[in-house]
Amino acid sequence: MKSSVKKRMGLQSKLYFILLIPLIVIGVIVLWTTNQSIQNASLSTMQLNNETLAKNTAQLLDKSAVKSLNTNSSEQSSEYKQLRNELNTLRLQTGILYIYMYNRVGNEWKITVDGAAWDDKDYSPFGTPVSFTLKETEEKLKQGETVTTDITTDPEWGTMFSSFTPIKDTDGTIIGYLGIDRSLSSVTEVYEHTLPEAYRLVIPVISIILIISIAAMMLVTRRILRQVRFIKNTLEQVADGNLTVTSSQVTYDQLGEISKLTNKMVEAMSNMIVDIQSSSSTLQHASENIVVTTEGTLHQTEELSRTLQQIADVSINQADQAVESVQQSDRLGQTLDEVGSHVQQFTDTAHHLNEVRNQVASEHELLLEKGRESALRIKQMQRMSHALTEKSREAANIGQQVQGIVKQTQILSFNASIEASRAGEAGKGFSVVAHEMGQLAQQSAISIREIDEILKSFVEQIEQMGDQFDENIKTVNEQEVQISVCLQSVDKVTQVSQEVQELAAHLAQLTAEMQEVRHSVDQHLNHTASAAQQTAGMTEDVSASAQKQALAVKELSEVARNLTTLSNNLQRHADQFRVKNAE
Repeated sequence: MKSSVKKRMGLQSKLYFILLIPLIVIGVIVLWTTNQSIQNASLSTMQLNNETLAKNTAQLLDKSAVKSLNTNSSEQSSEYKQLRNELNTLRLQTGILYIYMYNRVGNEWKITVDGAAWDDKDYSPFGTPVSFTLKETEEKLKQGETVTTDITTDPEWGTMFSSFTPIKDTDGTIIGYLGIDRSLSSVTEVYEHTLPEAYRLVIPVISIILIISIAAMMLVTRRILRQVRFIKNTLEQVADGNLTVTSSQVTYDQLGEISKLTNKMVEAMSNMIVDIQSSSSTLQHASENIVVTTEGTLHQTEELSRTLQQIADVSINQADQAVESVQQSDRLGQTLDEVGSHVQQFTDTAHHLNEVRNQVASEHELLLEKGRESALRIKQMQRMSHALTEKSREAANIGQQVQGIVKQTQILSFNASIEASRAGEAGKGFSVVAHEMGQLAQQSAISIREIDEILKSFVEQIEQMGDQFDENIKTVNEQEVQISVCLQSVDKVTQVSQEVQELAAHLAQLTAEMQEVRHSVDQHLNHTASAAQQTAGMTEDVSASAQKQALAVKELSEVARNLTTLSNNLQRHADQFRVKNAE
């Protein structure tokens, strides 16, 4: 429980961290942007003011003095002094770094008036050359445009920017140019004055936005974590075998859909387990019935085998007796004179043959009845085998349905992993849930494959058992036909016995015809011996078939026991889950 709380708090901290960092970065970027914007605005404002100052100054200068200075170029002229005093006064009043007038002489630019103080020894004398850093500035001045440069760094004057404007006469003719240099320190003063005012406005707004964003973030994060906690608890209980639990839906986003899908998955698994439990119970009862039936059949088959062995022994004895009768018939031909004395013995032999015939007929009828009962039992077992095969196929179909559910679960886990990878750090916790769902689906797939293999093996064994039943039914039918033939032979023996009795009754009167009768008796005895041998052979075949049937019944019993074990294992695996129907 403590580990789960730690994991939940870790996920909550990560979500807060992920959401707070962008807000803090946005706040820093806003402050930095405000700083840069104010700095650029201050620079733009000072450049615009400097340009306006240059234009206004150029308009206020004495145009006649400028034109006279261009004509009478001397620092001692009154025009030079007048213009220098004006420029110096303007420099002192505005706080600019440097102001000067210049003109174009041929292809060169030269200073005409320097606005420095009179006691400044470093002023620029009349005629000092002027150079421009950018060729574009020079071209614009030639076209009569006002130009303000960007910030530049001079080794002597430091960081500054300049504004240049033409001085035009009343008719628009350019009579000179005016340049004003301003230090960047003036821009810094404006920037330092404006920045605190901007911060006093921006910082409260950013703070309010951060507070609102954090409150909304905490509310959304709590709902997400609550939904994740419900899903996690549901999956943990399902992993422990409890299929009666449901996941509450808190959010109506992808997590809420996952919660609904989790409930559907649990419900489908519960129905599947209930079907497996029902099928395993039916399978277990059927296998137990098969075991009981095969044990009874095995017992009856053993009794049938013993009875057939007895019949075979009787048939062998009958064949021996028939051979002995033939030998006696041969001796009868040699001792026709002694027939009269042996009439009573011959009559007793006929009675004994009749009794044997009755016994053989009775044994054959009993054998025929047993064979028919065995055929009925085998047909009943065959019907049970077909019913069991249908139940196994239904269980296999259930396994295929479960495999479809497992595949859907794997697809759901795969889609959840994709969504978790898209969410980045925020989806790591949910990726664990998707991984657990994938493992659960994989374990379910393995269990279903094992169940399918068991059912396939069971169906194959049942089909083999059905083939054995068909062979047994065929063998029993053949036995019935053979026993019928034996009964017909026994009827013939009855007829011979009756004839022998009649011959014995008239033997005293038909001594002259005894030789002919002996030949007839020899023929009948030969037929009797052949029939007895055939009966013995058929009985041995029936006994061998009965032994095969006993082996098949033993194999069927072993298969039924294996089936019982498999059904118990299936029931035990299904009982590991707790479902609503079970409650």
